[in-house]
Formats: sequence, C-alpha cells, structure tokens
Amino acid sequence: MILGNKVSVFGGTGFVGKEVVNELSKAGYEVTLLVRRPERYREFALYPNTVVRAVTSFDDAEQLKLALADADIMVNLTTDRSAGNEMIESSDLMHINQKLKLAAESAGVKRVLSLSQMGASLDQPGSDWFGLLAEVDNLMHSVASANVTIFKPSLLIGEGDDTTSRFVKQLQRMSLLMVANANTVLQPVWVKDFALAFVGSIRKSATFGQKIEVVGEERLTLKQLGELVAEIMQKEAIVFPMCRLNASIMVKLGALSPMASVSASQLLMLKKDMVSDSDFSSIFGFMPSGLEWVISTYAAPHHIRERYNFYRKEASRNPREMV
Repeated sequence: MILGNKVSVFGGTGFVGKEVVNELSKAGYEVTLLVRRPERYREFALYPNTVVRAVTSFDDAEQLKLALADADIMVNLTTDRSAGNEMIESSDLMHINQKLKLAAESAGVKRVLSLSQMGASLDQPGSDWFGLLAEVDNLMHSVASANVTIFKPSLLIGEGDDTTSRFVKQLQRMSLLMVANANTVLQPVWVKDFALAFVGSIRKSATFGQKIEVVGEERLTLKQLGELVAEIMQKEAIVFPMCRLNASIMVKLGALSPMASVSASQLLMLKKDMVSDSDFSSIFGFMPSGLEWVISTYAAPHHIRERYNFYRKEASRNPREMV
C-alpha cells in the first residue's frame, strides 16, 4: 500500500487531539483539522503543516467530501469527551460516525485510526457509554478498503487532564480529596506517549486491522492515584471515596461545587476497571513514561521537579520527556 502524507483529523480539539495533532505535525504530515468553528481554534494553525477548516454539519455530504479530499489518512477522535464546544454528544456519536464512515469510503481513504477506550464491549447496552463505544468501534473497523486501527487506552493523564489535574486543583484548595469511582483500577498512560504511539502506528503494518489496548506499566485504583498526587505535591491530605450520589450532586453544582476533583466525564468513563496484559513497549517500540515522573511535571513543587529531571537524565531517558 502506497500511503500519502495528508491527514484529516476529526474531533481533534480536546486533551487528546492537541497532542495527536502536534505529533502529526512534528512527524511531517500535512494535517487538516476539521471543526465546526475554525475561528475558535486558530492556535492549531501555528503547528507546521497544519490548517484548520470548517465542517459545520456532518450531514452535509459535500463538506465531508471536501474535508477528506486527497487525504489518504483519517484520524477519528470524536469520542474524546474533552473537546469543549466541539464535543460530539453521546446521542449523536453513532450517527456522526456513520457519516464519517461513508465519507471515508467515498473518498477512498486508505488508513483510519480511531480513538476508543478500554472497557468498550458489545456486552453492554447501546445506551451505556461502553456499549456505544463498542458499536462505534465496529463501525469504524469496517471502513471498506482501508487499514483500520482502533486504539483503546486506559486513563490518559497529563497536565490539563480531567483526573489528576483536578486532584491537583482540589489539593491546592484544601488537604481533602474526595474521589469518585475510587475503586476503579487503571493503568494510566501519559497522553504525550499515547500520541507518539498513535502517530507512530500510521505506517506500522502490525497494527493494521487491530483493536489495541494501550496501558501503562503501573496498575492502581483511582483512590491510590489521588494519594500519589497528594504525595508528589507533598500534601498530608485525607483521600477518601465519594459515593456516586454525592459525585453527581457535585457535578451538577459545577463551578459552585466545593469539590473540584470530580467531573461528568469521570462518572461516565471511569466506572469500569481499565487494565490489560497488553505490552506497550513491544507494540510501539518504546517504554511509556513512569507515572510518578509524569505527574511530577505539573503537580510537584519546583525543587522536586528539578530532582526528577536530574534522575531522568542520569537514567538516559529521552530528553523529549523532560520538556
């Protein structure tokens, strides 16, 4: 298969998309980011080889045709819940992905990379988040005449994420951290490592046709993750579970909530364990970054961050990880 260099990205304005677009740009791909309101995302055009264009309606076949014109590669991140005003509502997700599938087939797209999540399963009802994800996965996996890879990560973390960054914000307010879905077991992955693995898979034939579970090396509960954040921040904090009812109330209170540690996305996406025996390094060719170091880059006091960076240098780790 001769694969070109042009990539069309849908759903790329969120926490995951920013890193993926950045990696695509650094890897030399010609990136077209499709959004409903281009004027709100002009900063993406600062990435080399990247343009931002409008798709105001996924029901407009002509707009989708133009969005995929000359593109050999489609990146589908529409399941990302952090895309702000561009986020696709759950109720519309299947319909929009059906339109993307048809448009990709019509345009002759040769390579599709699609974001999912660990736990997606057809054993769950379609009204459930994990059942809906599984239906979208199967739909994308069946794009005709394209090599498709579905990525199913565990919790993706990094500065500005919807979990550890919320824990940091809460612990800056007070030494009390309540954690929703506290017993859910995870294997977190740094979002920058995920993006590097994602983009590196574009031309890796071993990933073609696969649904890949993407997990880090360390396995812990959400409560233990909160305790780790507190430890890195050098906070003697009380960390304890928050019941689902209280968590739902905190979410409804929004900015008025005394607890900054919980969000609607957490309640939706983190209610099931997300662990796997999948080996990140053997699939993607590099070791994922350690959890403690990743969190230290945005949670630790300055002198602690400097110490972590020194240890990374001594261990001859990639300088990219010390940015």
